[in-house]
Amino acid sequence: MKLPDHFSFSQYNLQDYVDCKFRFLLKHIHQLAWPAIESEPLLLQEARMELGQQFHRLVQQYFIGVEPGVLSNSIQTSELADWWQAFLSLKINEQPSTKQAEKMLSVSLNGHRLVAKFDLLLQRSSSSYTIYDWKTSTQAPSIRHLQGRLQSHVYPLVLWLSVTNSVTPPQNLPEIEMVYWFPAFPEVSLRFEYTHSNYEQDLDYLTHLIDGIQEMKEEDFTRTTDVKRCVYCQYRSLCDRGISAGALTPGSEVDSPDSDFYLDFDSL
Repeated sequence: MKLPDHFSFSQYNLQDYVDCKFRFLLKHIHQLAWPAIESEPLLLQEARMELGQQFHRLVQQYFIGVEPGVLSNSIQTSELADWWQAFLSLKINEQPSTKQAEKMLSVSLNGHRLVAKFDLLLQRSSSSYTIYDWKTSTQAPSIRHLQGRLQSHVYPLVLWLSVTNSVTPPQNLPEIEMVYWFPAFPEVSLRFEYTHSNYEQDLDYLTHLIDGIQEMKEEDFTRTTDVKRCVYCQYRSLCDRGISAGALTPGSEVDSPDSDFYLDFDSL
């Protein structure tokens, strides 16, 4: 399959491929803009997305040196204010480390470009790192659920390949921790250590996954057999799997733990 010029693989498009090969074909290869609404009501979906984006911008500004008081005064909703205060209580800035918000890394994986954009990357030494990812959903998924997502494999692998190729001698393996934090649930930090065994497994898995995509013919990009994945898919009407959008109401993630990821706020 010929991919678009300058195509990069990411956790975002690889998750689409794993969820539904046909969705990957339409969205990332044909780049088809389809007018179906992902969820109802539209205004609520847009509000949730905007709230998440505002939180990410606040954190980014904080780590480039904008005073916390200035940022606090810019907040206009009580929910975002609560999230912001919960974030400040983490006192991440007091941890001895180099901190980079919205950090983009790109590596070559068997001739293909693989990218990751970290909400926050902490470097404590030449071989010790923590990846933070903010999840602004109204439900905190389990660590088992998150470890199954492509993000949990792509992000630490990209970091591992980046530091071992350019900084860390091969005999000095990096220490990488990934942390998912939920501002709506400030007491919840889902974290896991990324081991050399994880690295070897992910390197093999993602290499084969990406190579397999390149080798596929267009007719091989089949529709998922799991119709639950179609509820929030903007292309569902093309597959005769519904026209109306999936219902999104405050707290609806409780009934659909994956909904935050079908309505992912990240483009990478």
